[in-house]
Amino acid sequence: MKRAPLTAILTLLLAALPVLPAAAADGGPFAKIAEPVIDKGEVPVGETLEAVFAIENTGDQPLEINEVRPSCGCTVAEFDKVIEPGATGTVTARVDTTSIVGPTAKSVTVFTNDPANPRIQLTVKSEVKPFLGMNPGYARFTTFVHDDRDQTSSQLLVAPDFQGLEITNVESPEPFIKVSYREARDAERDETVPGKQWRIDVTLSKDAPVGPVADHVLVQTNHPKQKLIEIPVSGFVRPMVAVTPPAVNFGKVDTSEAQQWGILVRNFGSTPLEIQNVESSVSGLDVEVEAIEEGQQYKLVFTPTAAMTKGPFRGSVELKTNLPQEPSVTVNLTGEVL
Repeated sequence: MKRAPLTAILTLLLAALPVLPAAAADGGPFAKIAEPVIDKGEVPVGETLEAVFAIENTGDQPLEINEVRPSCGCTVAEFDKVIEPGATGTVTARVDTTSIVGPTAKSVTVFTNDPANPRIQLTVKSEVKPFLGMNPGYARFTTFVHDDRDQTSSQLLVAPDFQGLEITNVESPEPFIKVSYREARDAERDETVPGKQWRIDVTLSKDAPVGPVADHVLVQTNHPKQKLIEIPVSGFVRPMVAVTPPAVNFGKVDTSEAQQWGILVRNFGSTPLEIQNVESSVSGLDVEVEAIEEGQQYKLVFTPTAAMTKGPFRGSVELKTNLPQEPSVTVNLTGEVL
């Protein structure tokens, strides 16, 4: 009978031996997570989910949690920094579902001193279901001009499965974003949805500061399954009169050569713009106004002359307009005459 090689027999014997965890074989902390994924099932939009993850230390040294880093949309509430051997600690994560619809999975990464598990990912899963409907569901102001006139975006709030819908409160993020609401009239209603319906008007005031608008209005209701719904508010508030570029750096100016610089003046308001006068504080610098589109766009043309004083200069040109909201516009000027 042919004998098996000795190496083959040793291989079989080693394979039959039990495999010990790294912590049991080498000592030290060892993190054991029985449930790394917690599924909260179907939840309404706006509910804050809380998931408590248990972490057991099956090693023989203290397990240290150095950091818990949440993913977008997931906030860590608290965690045990040290878990003694044989003890169980917890990591509590919360998820705000206000801006979520549909299946979602938010995770937190746990950083430990366990050599075998230095990074542990814990996940909160859910199916976020809207019970309130908002049409169009956003207030977008794309052509808004500062100090021109208020603009309003109207919304219709419905609850297909709840006929006694009431709005209990609205919260505006800024004083220049005004919100009002009332029960929808017959012509405003969604005929496919029974029960109470509500019209919500989001108004961006003309005194809104120049720049981007990115926030949301919170609407609180008495719906038994969804208490809160948000209306995103976005847009950009333009200045009534915009100068491009807003300042002019002439650099090195040689008045012996024919040189000109130009800037564009644009009117974004509803009243036609008239440039009634131009005053320059830089002596010897000629400024002319050319109409590109009367009432809307103009070009300022700067021409240096030999009357300019040699050396660096810093000044401005002031435009006098017919607009009571913006009676003057100032453009700063810098440069050096050779």
